[in-house]
Amino acid sequence: MNHKPQPLFVLPQRKHCPVCGATSYSASGIHPQCAMQQADSKRMQKVKSPSKARKKVTKSMQPTHWQKACPRCRTVVHVRKRLCQCGHAFATAKGT
Repeated sequence: MNHKPQPLFVLPQRKHCPVCGATSYSASGIHPQCAMQQADSKRMQKVKSPSKARKKVTKSMQPTHWQKACPRCRTVVHVRKRLCQCGHAFATAKGT
């Protein structure tokens, strides 16, 4: 039978990071990268949220070289987008 000997020195339990749940090595109990992620979460939600002010194409406003207009909803989208928010699928170029 294998019995492990008792440790000579009892170490205090290390704190666990509240963001990732792993054992924390910092004195504050939270990893620095997790603290930064937690602080930026509100800002990132604003950045990632869909834009409320979508541009509509008018005759006076033409899309630039890196934008195109959706023929279905007339919203200006980036050239590399394959789907518009309205659901329209843009045709892909041959050979790509």
